[in-house]
Amino acid sequence: MRRPISFITIIFLLLELVSCKNQDKLQETEDSIVAHSGSGDTNANGQTDFKTSSGNQLSIKDAVKQAEASFAQYLPKILKSHDGVLDIQQSYTGDFTGDGIEDVAIYFSLGPAGGGNAIVGRGLALYKNEGNKVNVIVGYEPEYLFKVDTISDGKIIVEKMEYAETDGRCCPSIRSKHALTISGNKVY
Repeated sequence: MRRPISFITIIFLLLELVSCKNQDKLQETEDSIVAHSGSGDTNANGQTDFKTSSGNQLSIKDAVKQAEASFAQYLPKILKSHDGVLDIQQSYTGDFTGDGIEDVAIYFSLGPAGGGNAIVGRGLALYKNEGNKVNVIVGYEPEYLFKVDTISDGKIIVEKMEYAETDGRCCPSIRSKHALTISGNKVY
């Protein structure tokens, strides 16, 4: 007589499937970074200085590529400090420095290296678009759950998510918008 598949087994299989998809996305990102890495020179800090083909202002697409390449170089340090693996990486653009040029914010979320569905870290890596290159300004890792809403007029608007007493771990129901501003290398 065959035993029916348990609910736990189904959930486990679904999590494995999602994990495999995320690994495929990570590999695609790594392949893209490796393919792009030939378009710049390595400076004394081991970072890549990218140049535009025309020497003029970067397109926002090129600015995002530069920021993502820089983030890929820093990512192993983040993963080690949290004993985690990259779960989500999403790039956002908008002017958060107030200079009229779209900057790049990379949101990341980390899962435990040993497996599971906990969040062991989350944050933003912020890159200022200098016009012909991007430079990292600061990393921001708050103690609360959040998602990026909009970036404009010198502000990053995030939606902070908190749990009510009766909320399950999956679904924080208290949501409030907060404006983050950047001054120098600090986030307020």
